This record gives sequence, structure tokens and C-alpha cells, in this order.
Amino acid sequence: MNQDKKVSQAYDIIGDIHGHAAELEALLHKLGYSEEEGCFRHPEGRKVVFLGDYIDRGPEIRRVLQIVRAMIDAGEAQGILGNHEVNALWYHHQDKDGQYLRAHGPGIKKQHIASLEQIARPQPNEWKAWLDWMAGLPLWLDFGVFRVVHACWAAENIQALEGIDLRNFDDLVKYSRKGSKENQLLRPLLNGPELELPEGVVFMAHGGKKCEEIRYKWWEPLEGLSYRRALYPGHDPGLPDMLIENPPSSNSVAPEDPIMFFGHYAILEEKPAPILPNLACLDYGCGKGGDLVAYRWDGESFLNDSNFVSVSPREASRNGSIEIDRYSSEPNLEGGIE
Repeated sequence: MNQDKKVSQAYDIIGDIHGHAAELEALLHKLGYSEEEGCFRHPEGRKVVFLGDYIDRGPEIRRVLQIVRAMIDAGEAQGILGNHEVNALWYHHQDKDGQYLRAHGPGIKKQHIASLEQIARPQPNEWKAWLDWMAGLPLWLDFGVFRVVHACWAAENIQALEGIDLRNFDDLVKYSRKGSKENQLLRPLLNGPELELPEGVVFMAHGGKKCEEIRYKWWEPLEGLSYRRALYPGHDPGLPDMLIENPPSSNSVAPEDPIMFFGHYAILEEKPAPILPNLACLDYGCGKGGDLVAYRWDGESFLNDSNFVSVSPREASRNGSIEIDRYSSEPNLEGGIE
């Protein structure tokens, strides 16, 4: 039974934005916010929680960052880091040997090209200031009655990551090293855990990349599931129905757990809805031509279908025509499913 809690603060949780300021402004207006002196505020005192991935892909990255930062600085919002912000921090910083913490290969550059072209290359000093600000954002938030993380709430990892500070050069470096203990702790929170496919089986990810691993339903125990059944989001008839070999331990969500919100997974062509009574993904592919989605939380213990609010690219169009996002179809050619 849904026993709603009486709370003094109501929140609107917003999924991945990826540089789509028109959608963000339209969604904030739809939620009842208005811009006053450079900051969006709600007349009833509601606050926003942003789930990360503010940059890359979209046409108005600077405007998105300005809106998000103004709200956070004014106490009208809180926000966490997404994998794209952390990747940008690694992309633009070097270790003591002069090696960039994230490779500058063609595939990685394509993921980041919109941010490079719009801000980083023409305005490097401004971009450095944005990076410094991003580094100070948290990786997760726990409000007690609900929790937010970018991709996966991995409780043991979160406990081990207490005290991480990406403004600290040593932390920035050690958590960037693929294969390191530190990186393995951090990666599930930002990218979600991945499941290796049987030898010879590949998965065709968005953009046509062939992957030997899949994102899976990290909230479900994997024992007894097939690879096809475990895939998230969607389904792929090319994946085998065979049971998962040596399933990893899951980050199961118990019925008594607080509501958990996450983004990252770019769900396309589906109506926003809870995954479980206390679990919801709010990334419906705004960076890939889909909707920007929020959840209006008013103190309930279990999610309500009617509390999802979304804005489509057509609704958000500034001039009556859909803005073309030329970055959204770029394939990821390196580094797994990012």
C-alpha cells in the first residue's frame, strides 16, 4: 500500500539534457517554473534535482549549463555528475607524465565534439571554469526518502566511494585508470554495470557499434535470466535465449528501499513509466531525438504514472520547426557502451 509521507519540500527530478536548452526551458515552464533575474524558480517553492549529462550532443550546451548552474547556485536545484561530465574532466586533464586521462581517439572525440566546438575550442578559459564547476558536483544524492544516481545505485560501491572529490588531482587521476580498483568502483554509478556476452555473440548498440557486452537490468537478480531477458532498455531478438553464464551479483532493489531515480539509458519510443514501484529511469533519449522527462515527487513512497512529465523536441522547438541535433547520431567507436 502506498503510504505517502508528509514532506516540507517537493522536488522535480529531471533526466539527461545533453545540451538541449529549448527542451529544458519548455519542461521547466511546463512544471510551473519561471525565469526571474536569470534563475528559474517555482512559485510554490518546488526544487529541481538534475541527474547529470548536461553536455555533449545538443545545440545549446552553454545555455543548459547556465540554467543548471544558476539554479544550483541559487539553492533552487541540486545536481549530480553524469558520465559525460566525468569523461570531459578526464578528456581535458593530463597526468604528471603529460598523458590525457581520457584518450583523444576519433570515437571519443565524436562523443564530445559538440562541447568542443561550442565552448572548449573557441572559449578555452570559459570551458576551464565550467570544468572546475562540474568537478565540484556530487556523484549521487541520498535524500532519505528518495535517492538519485546517474546510472546505477550500487550501495557497496557508494559506501567505498565516500569522500571522493574530483576537484582533487590525485582522485581525478586514480579514478580515471581503466581496470583499476578505483575505476571499477566508480564506473557502475556512471555507466551502469555491463554483462559480457558469450563468445561469438555481439550486440548492435545505437549508432551501429558492435559490442561484446550489454547493459542489463541491474535491479533484478540475474540467476535464471537469459541474455535477451536481461537486456536494458528494450529487447534484441538477436541475443540468445540461453541462461546467463556465471551471472554477477546484482544491485537488487528491495520493496522497502526508498525510491531511486536514475538516467543514462536513453530509452526511446517508450512512454515514461516506473520500472518498479520504487524505481524509475528518467532518460528518454533527449540527446538522441527523444523526450526530456521529469518526475514530480510530492512525498509519495511509491511512484505514480501520472507524475511523469515530458517535453518532445517538437514541443520545445523555438521557431516552430524541429531543431536538428547533428551530434545525436554519431556512433561511439571506442570504450564500450557509453
